[in-house]
Amino acid sequence: MNKKIICLLMLIGLTTNLSSSMAISPINNLNMNSVRQVVSISSPQDIIDIKNKLSDSNIEILNSSQAVVYSNKLSDNELNSKLTKINGLRNMRKPVRIGLPPVKIGLPPVRRQDPDLQNDTGNKNTNTSLKDLEWDLQSVEADKAWSFVNQVRQVKVAVIDTGVDYTHPALKGKIDTSNGYNFVNNTTDAMDDNGHGTHLSGIITTNTTVSSSSTTTGLLGIVGNLDVKIIPVKVLDSSGSGDSDIIAKGIKWAADKGADVINLSLGMKGTIPEIDYAIQYATDKGTLVVVAAGNDNVDCSNYSPASNSNVYTVSALSKNDRKASYSNYGTKVEVSAPGDNILSTVPNGKYAYMSGTSMAAPIVSAVAAMIKAENPNLTPSEIKQILDQSAKDLGTTGRDIYYGFGKVNAYNAVKLVSNNSSN
Repeated sequence: MNKKIICLLMLIGLTTNLSSSMAISPINNLNMNSVRQVVSISSPQDIIDIKNKLSDSNIEILNSSQAVVYSNKLSDNELNSKLTKINGLRNMRKPVRIGLPPVKIGLPPVRRQDPDLQNDTGNKNTNTSLKDLEWDLQSVEADKAWSFVNQVRQVKVAVIDTGVDYTHPALKGKIDTSNGYNFVNNTTDAMDDNGHGTHLSGIITTNTTVSSSSTTTGLLGIVGNLDVKIIPVKVLDSSGSGDSDIIAKGIKWAADKGADVINLSLGMKGTIPEIDYAIQYATDKGTLVVVAAGNDNVDCSNYSPASNSNVYTVSALSKNDRKASYSNYGTKVEVSAPGDNILSTVPNGKYAYMSGTSMAAPIVSAVAAMIKAENPNLTPSEIKQILDQSAKDLGTTGRDIYYGFGKVNAYNAVKLVSNNSSN
């Protein structure tokens, strides 16, 4: 038998045997405050050496070639010194710090209390529904698509971000807290202490009942009344920053918990192997990973995870269907979606406008969820193809670097799935 295959089988077996004694399951005492190093592993012996020589540390295996060695007792220098004495251990490095892409434009003031929104002069707009302010929902024709979806089963979208305020009145009943997790503090409480993750979640789904525009006053998610739940996975702290190994754990966790779609509205320049491996893991399990292109107005080909070949990368549009001034672009962009002044939920029962490719990505995640609701058997690659084919072409005819295949269109996507299912 090939030596590489033998080595891989041994590694898999060793991973299984060590799972109980070395706490390599997703829930353990590894957190953002742990001292840790990402190391390359080439054989089961590497893992055995680490276990034997670092009794005051633990190891978490990320994939067949990478592991995180961490300690809540040692200092950085002490852990690094001990690791360097292990023969053959390669490519030691600290996890990469990742944050939310900053948006370099001003944001409108917070709007509060549905339906008593404050207008710009401070007076109440008691006759204005939140739906009337959701230009994104109408722009992608989500409201036209709802009646055409014949939902087969519940769909789950994992928002891997700063957590979600699951107590928000508009989100109650829509957040799958039983499958959520807080990897920042290692608790099952994925409450949002930043606001970003709550905003993304409200874009995707809310508990407002869809009715006519004259009577619907609550905030409507892109999926409308469809049975779509959010799995809240907190990997970013209150400042909106997180570490690559923690984010990788969150991605794998979401895939293992049955997420149909994962939304990643985060990133940075460069490539990050552990995140790439986690995305591959999720894709292999049938999860579509949707990511934001970034907000630096540059080519995202060297951004992670936007440049990953397994993800579905989204750029942002302004209200006039032009690329938002801040939005990244490039050949990695698949589609575009509204990103400017998107109204959604924020913690403490409030609503706010936010802008960025961060807001564009969950719109596409929501449309993907609608596709999955209509046909749960579709693979990530098949969903991507439907999103591509159903997009409304913008800019240069055909695919281009600013809009990809065009603006995502929920109505066209659902009709395409429905027509294909009936053939």
